[in-house]
Amino acid sequence: MRALKWLVVAAVWGCSPNAGLPEVEPGPGSPPELGSSLNVRVVEDSARLEIHVTNVTSSPIVLEFMTTQRYDFEVSSADGDPVWRWSADKAFGEALGSESLEPGESRRYEATWAGGGGSGDFIATARIVSANYPVELRTAFRLPAE
Repeated sequence: MRALKWLVVAAVWGCSPNAGLPEVEPGPGSPPELGSSLNVRVVEDSARLEIHVTNVTSSPIVLEFMTTQRYDFEVSSADGDPVWRWSADKAFGEALGSESLEPGESRRYEATWAGGGGSGDFIATARIVSANYPVELRTAFRLPAE
């Protein structure tokens, strides 16, 4: 019976979407006041990246920003070499700004990386570029060969 249990566990683990992906340091994470997650959804030869943050306190919090930029995404090869950055072709105003999050309120930011015809293992990094509540998360994903 014990052998059957381990066989089932191994089969389920082998079918997991992260099976065989390189281990990735999760990044610094987020401050305790913010619950956060990074999701990557692969669709054919592209990856949809989404960072989600929620105020998990019982009081409003204010995210402060040094520019008009609120978030950023980066894709690197499994070796850590940068492949794409969402903000690379964008300009942001140099104006202080803020966003308030009420208790339980969330923000979601997303971008799509077209994949550039590549396949293999990659690392996605998502950031909320707040000066007082910075968030940085990482996860591995795979683009299948065509």
